[in-house]
Amino acid sequence: MIIASPDNNNRAELIYLSEIRFGPSYYKLELNGKELGNRIFGDAYLWSADSRYFAAQEWLTTNYQEGPITRVALFDVVNGLCANFKFVVKGFAIDFNFENGKLIYKKHYYADSKIVEVEVDISSIVNWSKY
Repeated sequence: MIIASPDNNNRAELIYLSEIRFGPSYYKLELNGKELGNRIFGDAYLWSADSRYFAAQEWLTTNYQEGPITRVALFDVVNGLCANFKFVVKGFAIDFNFENGKLIYKKHYYADSKIVEVEVDISSIVNWSKY
């Protein structure tokens, strides 16, 4: 599945790998043709309106007993950087939205039907690293 940025100058590609028993599919991710190593991703993602950022749901395990354990991976495609957010243990990072310099998303814990909304000011992120 190819996801073009709003300006059509960048693209993310989710390449199907498999699925969790009784659960969702997971994928490898390529950004502008660059494969992102041994990382795996779910099907929650969003480009920012200016096409600079790509937010994706990263999976940290496919083990049915341990998971789900996910997090937000935020990619700055202009500078080739990635920021990895805190783990969502026994839940999924979903419903991404970019608004006024912030990334807003939800942590959905299915076992107890709990949903927590999180807002992150992108300019306050300090843990950027090359991808």
